[in-house]
Amino acid sequence: MNLLHKFSIHCPEDKSYDSLLARVCYIINICLDRKQLPVQTISSPATFTLPTLKEVYSCSEMAITGKHAASSHEASPGSDEDSYEDFMQDKNVNSDDDDDEEVEEEEEKAEESNDDDYFYEEKSKNKTCNLGLPIQRGVEDITGYSHYFQEFGNLIDENSKNMLQKSCVPMDNSLQSYGSFQFKQKNCHEKINSDVTCNQFFLYKTPSLTDDAHERKSMKNYDSSFIDNSVSCNKRSKENQNTMNPISSVLSTLGPHKNGVAMEPISKRNSIPNHVMVKGLDVIADISKDSDFHSVYVKIATRVNSVIPFVKMAYPDMMGGNSSNTLEPLNVKDRRVCRAKLLACVERGIAEFEGANKEVYDLDALITELPAQKQSSNTDRLLFNSDEVHLGQKVTTKTHLCFESRFESGNLRKAFQISSKEYDLILMPDVNSTRHHQWFYFEVSNMEANVPYVFNIVNCEKQNSQFNYGMKPIMYSVREAILGRPGWVRVGTDICYYRNCYQNPSSRKPRSYLTTTFKITFPHSYDVCYIAYHYPYTYSQLLAHIWKWSQTVDPASIYFRAESVCLSLNKNETPLITITAPESDTNPIVMREIIFLTARVHPGESNSSWVMHGTLEKLLSSSSAAVSLRSKFVFKIVPMLNMEGVINGCHRCGLTDEDLNRRWSNPNQHLHPVIYHTKGLLEYCVYVLKKPPYVFCDYHGHSRHKNVFLYGCSNSDSWCETDRSVPDNPADYLLLPQLMQHFSPAFALQLCSFSIERGRESTARVTLWREFGIKRSYTMESSYCGFDQGLYEGHHVDIIRLKEIGEHFCDALACLHNEPYWRTDVIPFSAGSLRLDLQGGLPQSVLEVSESERSDCSECEEHC
Repeated sequence: MNLLHKFSIHCPEDKSYDSLLARVCYIINICLDRKQLPVQTISSPATFTLPTLKEVYSCSEMAITGKHAASSHEASPGSDEDSYEDFMQDKNVNSDDDDDEEVEEEEEKAEESNDDDYFYEEKSKNKTCNLGLPIQRGVEDITGYSHYFQEFGNLIDENSKNMLQKSCVPMDNSLQSYGSFQFKQKNCHEKINSDVTCNQFFLYKTPSLTDDAHERKSMKNYDSSFIDNSVSCNKRSKENQNTMNPISSVLSTLGPHKNGVAMEPISKRNSIPNHVMVKGLDVIADISKDSDFHSVYVKIATRVNSVIPFVKMAYPDMMGGNSSNTLEPLNVKDRRVCRAKLLACVERGIAEFEGANKEVYDLDALITELPAQKQSSNTDRLLFNSDEVHLGQKVTTKTHLCFESRFESGNLRKAFQISSKEYDLILMPDVNSTRHHQWFYFEVSNMEANVPYVFNIVNCEKQNSQFNYGMKPIMYSVREAILGRPGWVRVGTDICYYRNCYQNPSSRKPRSYLTTTFKITFPHSYDVCYIAYHYPYTYSQLLAHIWKWSQTVDPASIYFRAESVCLSLNKNETPLITITAPESDTNPIVMREIIFLTARVHPGESNSSWVMHGTLEKLLSSSSAAVSLRSKFVFKIVPMLNMEGVINGCHRCGLTDEDLNRRWSNPNQHLHPVIYHTKGLLEYCVYVLKKPPYVFCDYHGHSRHKNVFLYGCSNSDSWCETDRSVPDNPADYLLLPQLMQHFSPAFALQLCSFSIERGRESTARVTLWREFGIKRSYTMESSYCGFDQGLYEGHHVDIIRLKEIGEHFCDALACLHNEPYWRTDVIPFSAGSLRLDLQGGLPQSVLEVSESERSDCSECEEHC
């Protein structure tokens, strides 16, 4: 140990020694008496009481990847400590990084061998597919979603009941099922004709906040008696049948019609008055149309339910949260700075001087100090923001910076002053968790101008970060906003990401946390500034924009409807947005295809919300692409799948300490209501409307790559032998990425992948491709950092570019509807050139992709 320490001190300055020095320092940290983080418990101070079920994960609800695969401890095999050395290296490494925890492959296999987690038959070892059939749902359950498809008419398909009943019949293992996959019926599978089970989240008829009080109270008191008390549960659901599930009367009135769909007369549903464009979203239903965005945001933020009570609204979110209009260059890392930081960390680990650290912010104590009645809700008082009032005011009783994170999407647990201008920060894990420290968003004040302050976030978990490859954190200055220069800007110097000496007790093997360090010089004294990992996009922002769109959309040219699909676990509404063109005799809505878009299943991926925002703005615009899209498609959009995680400042999970993007195969309606009902909407499209979505795309953010890219699904690139035995047409999944390459300068075709891995079977992308036969089922990934190719090479991504990506996705979709015209331009099994424009003509420029750009990026592991 002493020898290693001496070597680290006297290690030559030559760059060739950097990797060796990194390894030596890592060994020293391992050998040290492992230090604990200065927190009472590593568990999150934000705790939420979940519904208690006797068997939440019964055999009928086991996802293909098992219950552990959906938990916060889910892993990507093959991760390696060697990625620690990357902080000194110039070249990025495509190591395993699915935004999950890094666990050795042997440990993961050991978990999978547990009896209660057995979900693959022995044949899976030979890569043959024999997966369990996901839970089927009753006729009344699926057809109850007709409320959310009223633009197609109030009557459902006359043959849907027979079709649904047939769909639950056990399949012959020798046959190939729809979607080129054979599923096996489970013995514990609930029959389709059994009594309707109780569902306390699904709002067939969206109630008001007061009308549904009894149901909300019952959910809070939900206990283990639920499973054994099925008789009373079924009785209650039958009592609610008149208001929640009016299907019997609908079935009795079905009549023949073209495509088996009976419709209302066009005159009855040709347009929607402006006052009902927002239907069932009680949180914004009573807001006056004369309100401005600021006042709307205040009202909405006050009504949002959070786990930890908020004391204010963040100024940037309240003001709209835009970024600078100027492209900002990537940071150039100084290896000498990183070397010095690493050595200083080792010295701190060896020297015990913790008594010198002064705790200046403690969220745990602030929560404990709140009165009991204030610890569960924000709605008993109006939230406000007084940052402008406090500008220029020095806190004379404090000689340190002041911190705050008790606002929507905020995340900072503790702050320690370790020197006059240096602070160690500890992030809060996800709710009910001990893990997932990456997202940060906090306020800092009481600073002096033109003085460099150092911030060390000391409990990061990911084995590498874009902070080592040019990424800077962002900052919003209230003083700058007052001076007419509002917006988030990239800030920081001496940025580095390295392993420290603090033990990570939640890791499955001995590991220490990592540090994100950066230096900021504030431009104004006694300003109020906000610092974040990436551009925040809160739940309240989303609702405020939905309200704004409902006031500005012209119903004569755009059919726009926003409604609540269900309540989340903490009783927040889940917006569903429908966009299309008004119906006409020559273009009936029932003849249009459906495009289904989702975003923000991982709350820390705020960039996905900004991309979705750009998509929504484009669809509601008067551009030729938007007009074409609305006339050809009905867009069903769930813009925020994990609003609980967003509200409470989580990075990966929501309130259940589970990755919701591993619950799509078999979501639990009581623990994962948003996923459960979003999938129900898709089932309605497939089984009732007989319209599998023409395109499904789930928007994500990527922490290890630059640029924007797509993940799709290909039989030929599947882990499953049965999939590979069925030929597919590469044009089905290659065309949209090619179009994105044509329209978006941020898009990197070479990063796209169409592989199907066993560990991704329960993600949205793969589940919907496999179960519903959606050929164009995608995940769209956007970098937190920036771009290393194309027009924006060497620059950070910002809000303008993120929204632009969403707009370009619409341009690509607008070309996609001319599929018969240009499909022949795609060379089979390659990414051939495309010749097209929005009107179906031949543009002057032709997209050509070289053979070297046709990589399937099999080394990339962050398939969200």
